[in-house]
Amino acid sequence: MSKYTIIGAGPAGLSIAYYLKNKRIKFEIFESSKKVGGNCITIKHNDFYFDSGAHRLHDKDPETTQIFKNLLKEELKEINIPSQIFVKEKYVDFPISPLNLLNFFGLKTFLIEGIKVFIKSFTKHKQLNNFYDNVVSIYGLKIANLFLINYSQKLWGLEANRLSNDISGKRLKGLNFKTFILEFIFSSKVKTKHLDGSFLYPDYGIGTLFDKLATQIGTRKIKTNCNVKKINHDNNIINSIEINNKLYPISNLISTMPLDKFIFSLSPSPPQRIIKLTKSIKFRNLILVAVFLNKKSINNNGSIYFPSSKYPFTRIYEPRNRSKLMSPLNKTSLIVEIPCFSKDQYWSMQENQISKKILDLLIEINFFSKSEIISSKTYKINNAYPVLELDFDKKIIELRNYLKKFKNLKISGRNGLFSYSHIHDQFINAREIVNELN
Repeated sequence: MSKYTIIGAGPAGLSIAYYLKNKRIKFEIFESSKKVGGNCITIKHNDFYFDSGAHRLHDKDPETTQIFKNLLKEELKEINIPSQIFVKEKYVDFPISPLNLLNFFGLKTFLIEGIKVFIKSFTKHKQLNNFYDNVVSIYGLKIANLFLINYSQKLWGLEANRLSNDISGKRLKGLNFKTFILEFIFSSKVKTKHLDGSFLYPDYGIGTLFDKLATQIGTRKIKTNCNVKKINHDNNIINSIEINNKLYPISNLISTMPLDKFIFSLSPSPPQRIIKLTKSIKFRNLILVAVFLNKKSINNNGSIYFPSSKYPFTRIYEPRNRSKLMSPLNKTSLIVEIPCFSKDQYWSMQENQISKKILDLLIEINFFSKSEIISSKTYKINNAYPVLELDFDKKIIELRNYLKKFKNLKISGRNGLFSYSHIHDQFINAREIVNELN
C-alpha cells in the first residue's frame, strides 16, 4: 500500500499515524509548529507547567483510554474535581446543578423557576432554531440568561440567537428533577459524575499524552516547522504539496489543518461558490494569561467559568489542581482564557497591556494580592476552535462534499472537520479513517 502524508501533528494527526503504524502502513507527518500536540500542548515556564487550555482526557472511549494507560502507566492519574461558574460574586456548579440553584436563588425564587423547568421537562417541545430560543424555552429567561446565554456569547463571540444549538453539548443534561433528587440524597458522588468532574490527567500536563504518542509512532517520521503553502491537484487527485518552498509528491493525503486554510491552499483554486462559503466560516482564537504565584493554593476547582461581560475571560483554571507537579512546592499558578477574533482589541494588544488588565481584575476578585505575583506570561493560539454559528452545518456539508471529489484525500481533526470535539473523538475518527483503507 502506498504512503500516506498527514498534515498536522496534533491529536488528530498523531492518532491517525498511530493506527497506520499498527497496520504497518507507511506514513509521514508535516507539522507547522516546532512541537507536536497542536493546540493541546503543555508549556514550561521556569519551574511551572501549564496547558494550552483546560484540557482533559475523558474516559469516554475504552480503546483511547487503554492506549494512554499503556503509554503513561502510573503517570496517568484519575482526577475528581468538578468545576464552577462565578456569577454575582457567588460560585455555582457548572454545568448547572439543581441543588446548587437552590442555594443560589433561595427557596422562593428557586421554587418559581424550578416549577417552570419541572413543567417544561414533561412538555414535549420541538427544538427551536437557535441556541437562545431553545434554552429560554427549556429553562426560562432568568436561568438561561444567568448561566447559559451570556457565557455562550462571550465564548463564541456572537449573539446567542446567531448560535447553533450544537454548542449546548452535554452541559444542559443535568438540569432536571431527577438530578435534583439524586443530588439531594447522594450529593457528593452525583455532583462529580453529573459535572463531568472525573477525568484522566498526566503528572506533567496534557502535552505528555502526545509527546509519548509521538515517541511510540517514531519521531523521525514527524517533520516540524513545516508550513504548507500550496496543495496541488489535477483531475480530482492531489499530486503534491508545497512546504517551505519545497515540493513533496503525494500518494494519499490526510489533512487535519483548519478547513478554511486547507481550501485556500488548493491550487488550482476552488470555484467561487466554495471560496465564498469558506470565507463565511469562523474560527475563534484564544489568549492565555498565565500568572505565577507565591501562594500555596487558590481554590479546589477544576475550572471556574465567568459569564459576566465585566470580565474579558471565560474560564480560569489552576494547573496544580490537576497535578501538584505542575507547580513548585508551596507555589501555584492561574491560567486565564480570553477568547477573541483576530480583529478584536485584545488580540492586537501588547503582552504587558493584556497582563495588567487581567491581573487587576483577578486581584479585585481576591484570588491573590499584588505582592504574591511572581511573574506572568501571555500565549496566543490561532484557530483554537470552530464557531458553531446558526446553520453552520449546511455550509460544512457543502464544503465536505466538494472535498470528497478528491479521490486520495481524507479530512480529520477538530478544525479540519469544523467540529467541536475532544481527544477521544479524534481517536474514534482516526480508527474509522484507517479501517476504511482496507
